[in-house]
Amino acid sequence: MATGTPGLGILTGISYVSGLDYYRGINEKVIADTPRRHVMSPNPPLVMASVDCDEYVHHLTHASARVADHLLIGVRSLVAAGCDTLVIASNTGHIAVPAIVNEFPDLGILHIADCCAAELRGRGFSRVGLIGTKPTMADDYLKSRLLLHGITTLVPEDERTQDEIYDIICQELSYNVFRDESRAKMVEVIRDLEARGAEACILGCTEIELLVREEHVPGFPLLPSAEIHIQAAANVLLGKLELDDVLPAVEEDGLY
Repeated sequence: MATGTPGLGILTGISYVSGLDYYRGINEKVIADTPRRHVMSPNPPLVMASVDCDEYVHHLTHASARVADHLLIGVRSLVAAGCDTLVIASNTGHIAVPAIVNEFPDLGILHIADCCAAELRGRGFSRVGLIGTKPTMADDYLKSRLLLHGITTLVPEDERTQDEIYDIICQELSYNVFRDESRAKMVEVIRDLEARGAEACILGCTEIELLVREEHVPGFPLLPSAEIHIQAAANVLLGKLELDDVLPAVEEDGLY
């Protein structure tokens, strides 16, 4: 694991809840796998930048072309602080990856879809459900990335259902509010994806996995995207994982 100048940067504020989980999770996993140095195991070198979640969601809803501009404010801060590998603490935030690559072509990005795809392939799954924010379900920035790994993705077909999930994320989960009624709705949607042929379901919003766990959907595999992403980030810091290890075999123009 590198020391000194931070090499890994976390972009958060989308929402702060997931940022807390990433910071805590990466630290805990690295510390647990690092020998004691002086008095205790050292913290990994990290930098963080937090953007305004309200502004971010406003752009997602009303002016999606401006989302990347908003997130790039945080990315520029991370690069200026010495970041050479970026972790975006949000599935939806990966919508900005093409713009980030365009401005910072040498910046490594540990893409959450690549990490999930590696987990899916390792478990023999190729047809999965995906729930998350409405942009994550409706747009292609995660689904197309998963397809490069040979993963076919199913999402809720009813726009009203997508809106309900998005409302739960924005008005409840992003404020650390977890309601049984909302959990029941998520489980209902997941079971519908299972009935349509999904072999597992990606919890494609970093807050959803705080609400729904496998014990709530017995007999059906759930993939907590943030937890998978956090473990991969820790493995990068520990020197156990290179970005090339999870990249798709087939590259797509403008994706990297």
